[in-house]
Amino acid sequence: MRKRAVAFRKNIINICILAALIGVTFFVIFNNKDGFSFGSVLDFVRDIHLPFLIGALLCMVMNIGFKGLSIGVLSRALGYRRSLPRNYAYASADIYFSAITPSATGGQPASAYYMVKDDIPISHTTAILSVNLFMYTASLIVLALITFLVRPSLFFNIESWVVKACIIIGLLVQLLLLSVYMMIMISEKAVIKLATWLVNILAFLHIVKHKREYLGRINASVTRFKNSVILLRNRKKALAASFLLNFAERITYISIGVLVFYGAMYNIPELAGNKVDVLDVYALEAYCWFGAYCVPLPGAVGASEAIFNSVFSMIISSNVLLGATMVTTRGINFYLMMIFAGVVTLIHHSRVKVSERKKSIAKQKTE
Repeated sequence: MRKRAVAFRKNIINICILAALIGVTFFVIFNNKDGFSFGSVLDFVRDIHLPFLIGALLCMVMNIGFKGLSIGVLSRALGYRRSLPRNYAYASADIYFSAITPSATGGQPASAYYMVKDDIPISHTTAILSVNLFMYTASLIVLALITFLVRPSLFFNIESWVVKACIIIGLLVQLLLLSVYMMIMISEKAVIKLATWLVNILAFLHIVKHKREYLGRINASVTRFKNSVILLRNRKKALAASFLLNFAERITYISIGVLVFYGAMYNIPELAGNKVDVLDVYALEAYCWFGAYCVPLPGAVGASEAIFNSVFSMIISSNVLLGATMVTTRGINFYLMMIFAGVVTLIHHSRVKVSERKKSIAKQKTE
């Protein structure tokens, strides 16, 4: 009970921090642009061509679905066949708790909780989620390579050096994470030695105070990932499918902003005159997404909005339209997705509790 109370308190604190960040962000947005208001956003949404808006909402739903499918593919590779709604619920829990916790640290533990509740052993749950995270990171790096190869000029045309730095740092963090994963596959002992050396230096500089605790966590994490790879390394079809599904998840996420932009171009005169290549819009959306990874805040709230404004100012000259496009895009790909994922998680959580209660009653009757 005490652990539940602590976890509940942490969730409430995280939600309050997120709400405060959102409040400050929108206060700045609506007070920093002449003529821009909440009414401007409503007018913008009304003017978006309806099929494009519906497409953006479907991409939001599909984004969660692809994550769920990837979890399902890896689960089946280990002999656990769970229904699509259950896999969707695992993915929703990941997305919801990732959105409300710094650096998305709460997503995987939430997914693991419900997977274990569905009788997937914790060792296999860890393997599934660890490999899925690896594929998620790998798909991001592949997408980044494609984006820089296809549209490098758009990156160099971004005026703000701060935004450029955010994009580079965000990608370097993900590349470092991917490199660590790959090093563990080759030699976990070398990774542990390197980590021990770094922790010793940080402890000497008094940056790390509890050296043994840090080293214990690192050893446990490295061992978990190595065991995960061992469990799934011979399931090549499942691994390939997981990578493709994670890549599809990234594409559907980026497609939300692309559909919002083209839906606005369809009906709004100020944007209709623009002739923008669809690959340019995809690349700009991708750069916005890469930049958000350098900010360890829940949902990168505040930073994501600022990066979007800087990047998309290249193709949208009107401040009012730029702000409305940003608020609508972020409204769907973060705020609405967070709420939707939260509702799905709540429904699944209620079903789990009802099922547990029924099992408990049945057990009492048989005793």
